[in-house]
Amino acid sequence: MMTDLASTTPQSLGRDPMVGLRLARVDGFEPAIALGQDELPAYLRRFTILFADDATMRRGGIGRVTRAINAQGEAVALKQLILPTRDEFDDAAAHEALVAKFKAAFREEYECHRALSGLKGFPRLYGWGEVDGVPAIVMEWVEGETLARLRSRLAVDDAGRLSPLVAARLGRDLFDLLCRMSLVGEGFVHRDISPANIMVRTARLPLDRQLAEGTFDLCLIDFGSSLALEPASAVAGTGGKASFTERYATLRRATVAYAPPEMLTDDIPDLRALRMSPAIDVYAAASTVYELIADIAPYEAAPSTSGTSGSRKKTRDIASPYRLKMDTRPDYPIGAHAPGCDLTQLLHREPDVALAAAEQAQQLGLEPDSEELRDALAFVDAQLFDVVMACLSSHQKDRPEPAAVEAALSAFCDHYAQNVGRSLRGEPLTPCPMDASGRAVRRALMVGAAVVCGVVWAAVVVSAALLASGARVTATLGSLVWSGSLPGVIAALALALPGMAGVAAGALARDRRSGFLQGVLALSACEVPVLVVTACSVFSQRAVMGGLVAALVATYTLTWFLLAMGFAFELPVSAPRRTKAQMATPLAGGAAAARTFGGPVEVSSDSISTTKEA
Repeated sequence: MMTDLASTTPQSLGRDPMVGLRLARVDGFEPAIALGQDELPAYLRRFTILFADDATMRRGGIGRVTRAINAQGEAVALKQLILPTRDEFDDAAAHEALVAKFKAAFREEYECHRALSGLKGFPRLYGWGEVDGVPAIVMEWVEGETLARLRSRLAVDDAGRLSPLVAARLGRDLFDLLCRMSLVGEGFVHRDISPANIMVRTARLPLDRQLAEGTFDLCLIDFGSSLALEPASAVAGTGGKASFTERYATLRRATVAYAPPEMLTDDIPDLRALRMSPAIDVYAAASTVYELIADIAPYEAAPSTSGTSGSRKKTRDIASPYRLKMDTRPDYPIGAHAPGCDLTQLLHREPDVALAAAEQAQQLGLEPDSEELRDALAFVDAQLFDVVMACLSSHQKDRPEPAAVEAALSAFCDHYAQNVGRSLRGEPLTPCPMDASGRAVRRALMVGAAVVCGVVWAAVVVSAALLASGARVTATLGSLVWSGSLPGVIAALALALPGMAGVAAGALARDRRSGFLQGVLALSACEVPVLVVTACSVFSQRAVMGGLVAALVATYTLTWFLLAMGFAFELPVSAPRRTKAQMATPLAGGAAAARTFGGPVEVSSDSISTTKEA
């Protein structure tokens, strides 16, 4: 695990990066990738002689991670196994067996990590060897910080809660990593996802830029509990190898606050199959998002339990985390937009939310701190809460697939600004369906249509430019007269500029509806002058004039269709219309929000939507 290491580099400690480093010679180095004989010597020189900075050392599972540099000045992470110490009363044979068990577990961690090395979102693995006779792993040094450390920096209130929109974006990008793990062999399960094992890379983009752009460069670390999945036949039968948990259960455990029930006990039926399921990571990732929203994990007691009930009260009464998570449901998270919040102060820290709310609130004559605006934000946030709660089922079969959750969170983020406006206007919200396949089909259709439009558009521009190239033309605009041969480049620019302006204006808009309107406006604004100039021109060949006009109409139509496709892709599916109801009781979270507004909460793996009945 590389938790908090990036913040403890020699430079951050205020000393020379080469002072106090320990020479670490990696013996018996095995490259993590296949190399040719001509590549191997340089690779060995790169990673077999390292200079480790023990001031950056942190423990991660059964190993300790240290920042090191090689002779070329590259930073790498050196993870060494922590061997069990032998007490004077320990049996020698038993101690040797325990050491062998630790070494085998450490090698298993390396092999699991190796399966993911090279995929975006996972540290690159360089190789395996020994340092002073102790097994060691050489891997990429991840520049960044863990979510556990960043939460306080990203918080928008004194309670430590994140903006629900930011939490959803982090969750979307986290579940995207889970989807990528399914691409490895038969699949892959991390089994210890927690804020301490999720890093936000900052080498390419600083955190502030990622926050502003709404996408995060996440990286999963610490594969000590991970497992590469086997074919179903091997799991169901007796021929498959014993799972990592069965062999090394005493060495590694999942983090209790985020782990599903099946990771917290050893005496339930079908344990092996249960612990080889991506549903483990779905539960843990959702627990992480829950904590980002509410500043407490699903089953943690709130700082003040007065007025709380249900699962948070029971956390103090039930000793077994397994029984707690099997027998009770967690409370709905209480987000930053809960009753009593200082909405004006919050919106100063939530620029995207403020932008989404400001226009609609101004049209309706609402004050920035009005209760109606806060209610509208809380109602939209309830969609996110419902997505998270759907993942926290105690039974694996009831949890959605990672791709379905990623699709729902993507929809929540994409439609947030629109849904704030719809909530204020009393219109149905765009739901967040947990239908990865349906969303993928729609996106594939949109991408396919965009490609076809782009190819046809380019063909029209090039063909018309070639047709008009060198043609004699006389253009008359009032007293201005120009006559000469028309350059093909000028014709191509005149044809291409309106479409390019329309697409650019649409892409810069804050949502699809605005993108369509701004795109069409920019397209028309650039198209009209070109049509005017064309109409005021006389060509030596009538065919050239007709071809240019046809090309202008075709490029305008294709660009308009492309913008319309983008807008249509984001249109909400049919949803019951609801009416705004006066707040009757304090909001406790997603379900409470819907009940207060007088509507049901739909929490399922098929669709996540909150509606208010008319």
